[in-house]
Order: sequence, then C-alpha cells, then structure tokens
Amino acid sequence: MEIIREPTQLKEPRTGKGQQTKAKLLRTALAAFAEDGYQAASMRAIANRAGVSLSHAYYYFHSKEDIVLELLLSLRAEQYALCNGQLDDGNTLEANIHTVFNSNLQVMEKYHDFGPAFLKVLLSRDPENSELAQLEMSLWERAVAGARPLPPLGIRRELPRFLWLLSRQVFSAWAYDSSPDQRRSRALMRNVAPVVGKFAILCRLPVVRSLFEDVLALMDSSGDQNAERGSTATGTSRQANITKAKAS
Repeated sequence: MEIIREPTQLKEPRTGKGQQTKAKLLRTALAAFAEDGYQAASMRAIANRAGVSLSHAYYYFHSKEDIVLELLLSLRAEQYALCNGQLDDGNTLEANIHTVFNSNLQVMEKYHDFGPAFLKVLLSRDPENSELAQLEMSLWERAVAGARPLPPLGIRRELPRFLWLLSRQVFSAWAYDSSPDQRRSRALMRNVAPVVGKFAILCRLPVVRSLFEDVLALMDSSGDQNAERGSTATGTSRQANITKAKAS
C-alpha cells in the first residue's frame, strides 16, 4: 500500500504580532517584485517599504529567496487542496497527471514574472529533505496511488519520483516561457501526460522497465548537480546578507 504524506505545516512566528509582521513583509516583497522587478528589489528596500528595520526583516527572511520559498510553500499547499479528492477517483494516470499540471498552472500563473526566481529557489533546496519537495512529492504519490489501472508494480514505487523530477523540468520550461500566455509550456504539459501514461503501460515489459530505470538515474544525476550548484550559491549569498544586516 502506498504511503501518502500530508502536506507539512508552514512554520509561523510564535506571536500574533510576529505573524502580522511576517505577512506584511511577504506582501510588501511581492508588491516590490511586481513593481520594481525581482533583481532590483533588495532586502533593504523591502524592509524600508514595510516600515521595519533591516535586521528585523532578516529575522523572518534571511534572503529574497526565503521570501520566494514562503510563497512557493503557500502555493503548493493551495495546489494540494485543489487536487484533494480529484486524485482518488480512479482516474487514469494520464488524467491524474493532467490534474496536477493544471492545478499547478491555476495557482502559479499570476506569478509567472517570478518564474526564474522560483526556479532558483527550487534548485537551491535539498531535493530529498526540503519541505517544499516533500509537499510536491506527495501530490505525485497520490496521482500514482489513485490511478486506475494501477501502474505496473515494477515501477510503481519509483514512478512518483520520476514524475516529480519530470515536473521540475516542465516547470523550468514554464518559468522561462516568453510565448503569449505561456503557450509553449502549456502545450508541453498537455503532451507530456499521454506520453508518460503510455510509457508506464509499456513498462510491463522488462526491456522498457530497464529503460525507465536508466532515465530515472539520469534525471536524478542532473537534479543532484543542479541542487549542489544552487545550494552553494544561495548559502554564500545568505551569509553575506546576514553579515550586512549585523553591520547596519
């Protein structure tokens, strides 16, 4: 039986005032990103705009990437809620993949301008242990466990991971898609679902199942390299930001 993880709760400040301050910083940052652009909106500018000290802002968010992570966590929780009940109705795997992709678009589309920033945050987090990754993975676990007929037993355990890694690649295409209304990446999402559905059925054959394992290994390798590069860059930037805040 598949074990389905419920989405983890977002960490909140201990006091009501702290929650209000954190929420205000998040709203202010999103407004600054929208008006000034992500690159131009510094932590100092966000703090000034929110009417708090820079050190106070860093208490809640160590960097702009942490602000984006908070937004991503909130959006993923919203996506999880949208999918609730839709992935347990005995739909085909293809239909469940469509459901996850469509719900992703529904919650993310108004933040497309932040796509590259989202992608940077995704690549900077530990793909195995981050709260965000676990929340995303739980959606794909439900998509696989709720599919009927069930995917072949030989790939059922690793299929959610395959879909999660694949969805990260599709998300990358969406993040940098400059076509009107992101038509190219939307078409990619529509076309991926039936291909994966057919591929999963063919994995009943040992030779195709072996190919699935090889592709998954390649995707894992690529993901590990991206995460290592992103984590190093983000860690250096975060330490520099904290040092600046203390100096001010």
